[in-house]
Amino acid sequence: MALSRRSFIAGLALVAAGGAAGGYAWTRRGAGPAQAAGALYTCGMHSHLRLPKPGNCPICNMTLVKVGAAPMTMGPAGDGVHVAPEAQRSMGLETAVVASGPLARTIHAYASIALDDSAVVEVNPTVEGWLRSMQARGVGDRIRRGQVLYEIYSPELQQRQREYIDLLVRKDALLSTDGGMGGATNAMAGSLAKERFRNRARLIAAGMDEELVEELERGRRIIEVVPVRALRDGVVTAIGARAGGYVTPMQQILAYADNRRLWAELTLFPDQLAWLRDGDRVRLRSTIERGAVAEARLDLSTVQIDPGSRTARVRVAVSGHGAAFAPGAFADATIETRSQHGLSIPREALIRTGAGDYVLRAAPDNHFERVAIETGIESDEAIAVVSGLKAGERVAVRAQFLLDGALALQANARPDPSMLPMSLDDPDICRTPPSVPAAPATPAAPASHAGHGHQHGGSMP
Repeated sequence: MALSRRSFIAGLALVAAGGAAGGYAWTRRGAGPAQAAGALYTCGMHSHLRLPKPGNCPICNMTLVKVGAAPMTMGPAGDGVHVAPEAQRSMGLETAVVASGPLARTIHAYASIALDDSAVVEVNPTVEGWLRSMQARGVGDRIRRGQVLYEIYSPELQQRQREYIDLLVRKDALLSTDGGMGGATNAMAGSLAKERFRNRARLIAAGMDEELVEELERGRRIIEVVPVRALRDGVVTAIGARAGGYVTPMQQILAYADNRRLWAELTLFPDQLAWLRDGDRVRLRSTIERGAVAEARLDLSTVQIDPGSRTARVRVAVSGHGAAFAPGAFADATIETRSQHGLSIPREALIRTGAGDYVLRAAPDNHFERVAIETGIESDEAIAVVSGLKAGERVAVRAQFLLDGALALQANARPDPSMLPMSLDDPDICRTPPSVPAAPATPAAPASHAGHGHQHGGSMP
């Protein structure tokens, strides 16, 4: 029992001595570098260590460097980091000036070509009946103005024609009688003329064109199958009925649109909207014919935000470019925005984090400090600065992440202030760490029992 305890205590002493030789040690508050004898070495990642000889860091196994030759040192929190000029050159550290001037950007996006909604004509019958024929065979068929779209057989429309013919007959009979009735005849003729005008308008509203109405007036015979003609040129965009079907005014027969009036719908990101102004020039290049180019002007009243994709859609009018900008095609869009004046820094100088945006500003005497800034619009090469910097200041644009890592170590991995750099001259350098309590002293065994006990070699109590 006594031998085992003594062996355990001796082992602790050896561990403490080995720790002192390898660099693991604790120092008293108040001990500092001035107490060290000769040159000291430290670790670039754990600068609180001070070791008496070169080697590797006992924490991360990096090669130690001499304290007097350290190219990068850190001062108190908030003072930044100092980088010697030779270290700046070896790191490739570069700085740029915070500029004040115009900031412009060319926005690149894609656009989809679609028909102008205002140019779409939806064709519904105004009377009930049966479709005898359909001239449009499918979506995409071209329609010419005056072309027959469909033919309808409608008893309701035939009744309207019959009433109109009766008015014409009564008017002719009244005008052919003797004029002895005088004023009464004139009053009846005026009433028939008004009724004839209303019935004629009803026929035209039902789909009969002027030529058919004139034919009805001349022949005084009902037209059983009435053709309905197109009002303008266009392309069929939808078909809702087929020949032989029964249709009502609530049913759409077909729809067509003028394909010379088109929309180019641009898809943008919300941060790009800050650059846009009414009247900005938009240049569209067709993906069907690469040489076909169209130009338009931006109208911000057409902006719509898609809540699902969080993108913005902007429409510009495109017309008269043929198949290169056919409905459903895509185009490459370029928006030339107007320049805006203000402070700006290179894009590579900005460090974005979840806590905000900041840069590493160059201070006198080769110091660099972290500065939080508020950014504005962004171009392809620069970012506008709203606050945090002044014109003429310099910021790091290369190797800034090395400096930021040093600052992060300074802020988050600083040693306990009660533990200062160690020195081999410290008389307590090999003291037992406070986390390991000292073993209590064990009284020596009586001599009379030394040779009578049973011993088990190497056993612990």
